Amino acid sequence: MNIYTRPTLTALPPSIHGARDYTELARLGINPDAVIDFSDNSNPYGPHPAVLEAVSAAVNTPTVARYPDRDCLALRQAMANEEHTPTTCLLPTNGASELIQLIALAFVEPGSRHLILAPTFGEYSRAIQLMGGKIHEHRPGSENPTLRFNADAVAAAIRTLQPNGIWLCNPNNPTGQQWSAAELSCLRAADPDNQALWVIDESYRYFTVNQNSGGGMSQTKNTIIIRSLTKEYGLAGLRLGYAVAAPALIAALQAVQPPWSVNSLAQVAGVAALQPEIVIWREQSMAQLHQHAAGLWQNLSTMGLDVLPTSTAYTLINVGDAAQFRRSLLNHGLLVRDCASFGLPKHIRIAVQLPAENEKLLTAVRGMRPRF
Repeated sequence: MNIYTRPTLTALPPSIHGARDYTELARLGINPDAVIDFSDNSNPYGPHPAVLEAVSAAVNTPTVARYPDRDCLALRQAMANEEHTPTTCLLPTNGASELIQLIALAFVEPGSRHLILAPTFGEYSRAIQLMGGKIHEHRPGSENPTLRFNADAVAAAIRTLQPNGIWLCNPNNPTGQQWSAAELSCLRAADPDNQALWVIDESYRYFTVNQNSGGGMSQTKNTIIIRSLTKEYGLAGLRLGYAVAAPALIAALQAVQPPWSVNSLAQVAGVAALQPEIVIWREQSMAQLHQHAAGLWQNLSTMGLDVLPTSTAYTLINVGDAAQFRRSLLNHGLLVRDCASFGLPKHIRIAVQLPAENEKLLTAVRGMRPRF
């Protein structure tokens, strides 16, 4: 018997991300625990001790031996309290990446048109292509070295294409551009009859100073907001994201979600993280992170590096040869993101870390100074 894969798999782009590549590090003989990871957009102050205590207390025979609550009742209620929205408008998921797959599985038809503002997170394209959707990229013009999107130009692209889906990362990964409420309204006006499904990824919402949300669209019939709890709370290893959308959209996503998708320990961590005192810690740690970022960007710019403007605690830097720059830093135990997979082979992405770690990066870059 001959077994054939679906044709869409043939053209599926590879899944390339930041963070530690344990296979690569093993090949190079580098201890993963000795690496300072500037490629991972996560809160270096986290996780909060109270969250770790809650998870530790939950590591017991009953919790680990039984199946998780498939409806995540306690977690949904904690999310509802944080979002000030009914639990029927929320769906916890195994990270934002699973949610992207669920959106494609539930709503992307073969041949449907999807507008993606690139460079951006690669999983949108992968999920759409896997379901047979057609990708239409809108990129900033070559005359715009800051890689900023223009709202009027994007609105014009929406009117011309009349897409079935519009995928928008706000703030954008990897550029750090944040869309204002006015800009989002401009884009929305280009789809006056609400024909498109709007997917707004706010995974890095709390990495911005101005934490505006999806322009009042989270409860509309055709908008799905993607949120993540792993980034701002430093819980990437537990995988925890969620959707905010109208109940009909949530029901469709839940229909295609695998049972027991969110494990028991992730649910415990999410409930603990969303307690008021931990939310206050999140705000305080993020404010500190932005102070560290301002200093790091200034120091890197002073060295002659082309640091692109950003609204977040991560940024792009034009270093000429991103792959070589990354290799050189990895020899110092410092990991940055080579952005070739975003179509930016000259750029690296750096996420700010704690002051002592930032200083190690600056010291290493100063030592490389004659090379760039």
